Amino acid sequence: MPSARIFSTILVVLLALVPFSVQAQIANGNTYTIGGIDVDVTAADAVQARNQAIREARQKAVRLLVERMVPAEDRAKVPPVSESWLDNMVRGVEFASERTAGNRYIGKLGVVFAAEPVKQWLSEAGISIAETVARAALVIPLWKDKDGLQQLDDRNAWRDAWTGLDTLGTAVPVAMVRGDQLDQDAMTVEQAYVGDVTALARLDERYRAPVVIVAIAEGDKDGPIKVGGMRYDMQTGARSQLLSLTVPDASQLADAAKKIHAKLDEEWRGLATVRRDQQAGLDVYVPIRALSDWVQVRQRLGGIPAIKSVAVRTLEADRAELHLDFYGNEEQLQKVLSQAGLQLEKDADKWRLQAR
Repeated sequence: MPSARIFSTILVVLLALVPFSVQAQIANGNTYTIGGIDVDVTAADAVQARNQAIREARQKAVRLLVERMVPAEDRAKVPPVSESWLDNMVRGVEFASERTAGNRYIGKLGVVFAAEPVKQWLSEAGISIAETVARAALVIPLWKDKDGLQQLDDRNAWRDAWTGLDTLGTAVPVAMVRGDQLDQDAMTVEQAYVGDVTALARLDERYRAPVVIVAIAEGDKDGPIKVGGMRYDMQTGARSQLLSLTVPDASQLADAAKKIHAKLDEEWRGLATVRRDQQAGLDVYVPIRALSDWVQVRQRLGGIPAIKSVAVRTLEADRAELHLDFYGNEEQLQKVLSQAGLQLEKDADKWRLQAR
């Protein structure tokens, strides 16, 4: 059994190797990219059609950006954006595909926005924004009926329900697991069903999604069918249950998938939305029983945009003393920490922070 001094030294070395700084976490997040914008423009000639398509793509992109960044209740306050200010916000245009036919231009474009001008445009209107535009998720749809779990490549109504979702303009765009032999070699359906995080991580090496959603439907297609599942954050280790519903039969599964996704979208916006007009600080302590306790807290704090900075005051074998600077108030902080898999509660006259 290592001594407390050795264990504390290990913690300090790990801390030095992985800087505990939110700025480090978002340092490469100085742009927002809105992709997959379809354009189809006809003009006097192909060159003019292309130029008009770019202008239209920029306007569509800024609308999608607002939908992803701004809570629904604040969108009416979003001011119109002039072409000159749009020029200031747009860093570039990406061309995923394009073709011309005479005086017609057809393409799929992406627009890259510089983060700071976007934040300035919205914050000047007193609007809270989601600092992180989107949090992509990989969906693993599982169906369990009287014969047991169906295979990953089974084409059933539950998979179709998720495949049919239009999530482009949301804060949680989703991609579907392929379910081919490579996926099946990485993970079995039984491992997905029980939440084997090692197997999920092995599968996600192929997709590199920050979030994995195991969406489960249980019952016969003629109903009733119970749906739900789990959400796994592959970067922080946090997990949470999906919205649970019961539908009468398979014809209602598309609506159920839509409701589950809407709840995920709402939860991510709640975590990522930051109102910068209020700031506060809080001293907390983290109880440490094992090294993993500290690692989980450190990782999850680094993924919360509302946390402005974290200062480590003391670090011992059994606890860490931290100072958090954050946007919002203590009640809001508790909410976003909870959504990130962290529990903040009052312990006598001190605040205790730990992974749930």
